[in-house]
Amino acid sequence: MKRILAMALASVAGLTFMSTPVNAASKPNMVIGQRQTLQKGQRYHFYINAAGRVRINGNAKFTMTNSGRNKIANYGSSKNQVFYLRKGNYYLTPTNTASVNSNFTNLTKIRKDFETVVETKKNVNDVNHPMEIKNGDHIKGMLGFYNYDETDAYTFKLDEPSKVTFDVNALPIYPGHYQYYSLRWKLNSNGYPLNIFTKEKSQKIVYNLPQGTYTVRLSNLRGRYNFDFKIEDGSDTVPSASKIESVTDEKDAVRVNVAQADNAKKYELMFTQKATNGNATIGIPFQNERLVGQALGTSTTIVTDPVFHNPSYGMTFKPVDGQTYLVRVRGINSDTYHGPIDADKTPVGEWSDPYEFTYHAPKN
Repeated sequence: MKRILAMALASVAGLTFMSTPVNAASKPNMVIGQRQTLQKGQRYHFYINAAGRVRINGNAKFTMTNSGRNKIANYGSSKNQVFYLRKGNYYLTPTNTASVNSNFTNLTKIRKDFETVVETKKNVNDVNHPMEIKNGDHIKGMLGFYNYDETDAYTFKLDEPSKVTFDVNALPIYPGHYQYYSLRWKLNSNGYPLNIFTKEKSQKIVYNLPQGTYTVRLSNLRGRYNFDFKIEDGSDTVPSASKIESVTDEKDAVRVNVAQADNAKKYELMFTQKATNGNATIGIPFQNERLVGQALGTSTTIVTDPVFHNPSYGMTFKPVDGQTYLVRVRGINSDTYHGPIDADKTPVGEWSDPYEFTYHAPKN
């Protein structure tokens, strides 16, 4: 009777993690929480109804996959295998016959060990509620375990030009599967994006940034991550502020004189117009404006060229008679900079205040 009662209790405990029984001849069930002998060559199935950690202890050698056949990463040892799993179905295929013990821990019980801020539906660390980080912080987090936890966001403020370093370690659930192996960083100030897209699980990501307030977004990872955040002086690298001093009309072009900036090897111009009827350009740093042209020069005098077009740089600028424009400038500390696509790896200065002018085509 005691044996029958013990077996009944074990069966009830297993229901928390097991799916509805499947055909034992094709997919025998693995009951999490019980000692079990795994047979070489069999394909075992188990289901967990909540995100959590599964430990499997023993001498079994096996491969674990999800229902999409993505291999699951082991973050333990060969004899104490540890898996961090989302809710769902999983499959285990042993390459030897061995007896194992297994157990399950709901992620809600151990989240505090993996997250600097434990998120809930009401306390979400997302782009609308970024967490403030400061120099020297060590941050831990998770992505993709819960419906409301696909993006994490962090914000920081620089009071002066700075070198900013993120020393990142990512622990993906599904290593080797591109979609879930990637860690995406989006860093922006006033809406201007600087993008890093990487498949490296460990990487130091460095930015040289002007003063301002920035937000970093982490997404496209299913698993855990951590990073160390460091701010260092960048005044000898990041260009100082410049400004537009004058704009002179030329035939189909303008001559722009800008103030010299320390650490600047090039100067970048951005021409915009006030947007009307909702035709603002998405992705530029200034709301309610439409991008109409860009220019790049190696001196403090830049003449726009309406003919030359470098696809890697972007739009050239051809002014229209009678139209009013805004132009801004920033310094670039690079000889090889070709445009905004390089801004994530180049020390760039902050954009100047806008200079407004109306273009009048010369009569002769």
